Amino acid sequence: MKTANWIIVAVLAVLAVIFGIMWMNASKKVSGAEQKAIDAQKLYENASSTLEEIQSSLDAMGSDLLGEIIGGDEIPGSTPEDRRARLIGNISNMRSQIEADKKKIADLERQLTQVKGQRDGHLRALNKLKASLEEKETILAELENRLNRMTGEIEDVQQRAQAEITQRDGQIQEKQGIIDNQSRDLNQIYYISGTRKELMAAGIVDRKGGLLGIGRVTTVRRNIDTDKFQTTNLLDTQEIRFPASNKGYVVLSNHVAASYTLTRDSEGWVLTVKDPENFRKQKFLVLEKR
Repeated sequence: MKTANWIIVAVLAVLAVIFGIMWMNASKKVSGAEQKAIDAQKLYENASSTLEEIQSSLDAMGSDLLGEIIGGDEIPGSTPEDRRARLIGNISNMRSQIEADKKKIADLERQLTQVKGQRDGHLRALNKLKASLEEKETILAELENRLNRMTGEIEDVQQRAQAEITQRDGQIQEKQGIIDNQSRDLNQIYYISGTRKELMAAGIVDRKGGLLGIGRVTTVRRNIDTDKFQTTNLLDTQEIRFPASNKGYVVLSNHVAASYTLTRDSEGWVLTVKDPENFRKQKFLVLEKR
């Protein structure tokens, strides 16, 4: 009888051990399943948050793209260069945002492939976001084409403007050259000096008037050979020098007396123009040496 009892006790002990092991395994399986359920729930929550974040980003980008397409947000008074610079900055920001959203979608796809269940709904949402992203990339490419056209238009405008400026500068220089030439012509003075006999022999002066050789005066002829004259320009100097003469010189040409002075210095005689405006009205200056 005692032997039978020991056998029963031993059997019960073995069964207890077996049941204990089975319970522990079952308990571990339940704990693992619960952890998986918790991880899956966190993944779904994170996935939902990421999907909302990507959707918000795409919505904002869609608004920016619409503004660029219709051009309704242009700043009044802005130049084409300002518009181009702003468009370059916006395109760069959108391109960076698209790349960031692509990475988020790729990471989320990899996470969802590791679980089952609700992932199908998330994957469908991801596919819609990917389609929206591709659409915005197409629009962005069109904006980049527009930017290239705008760059070409700005360069064309700048080239035309530069050509007009160059042409205008040429016209101004040409007109200024004409004005300068006219001014030099206006201030050009022809002068000659000599004794009465020398001036008459050169055909510069005549002796007219008087009676029987008495009372005649020396006058400058109207038709004069300019090759016999020296020249000076009042724009360069307002002094004309003549050789020394003990008795000096007398101005025969019809110049306003107040427009000049005729004085003697250590080197000879010098005629100084005091009033160029009046002095240059008479182009030919004739001095008789006494």
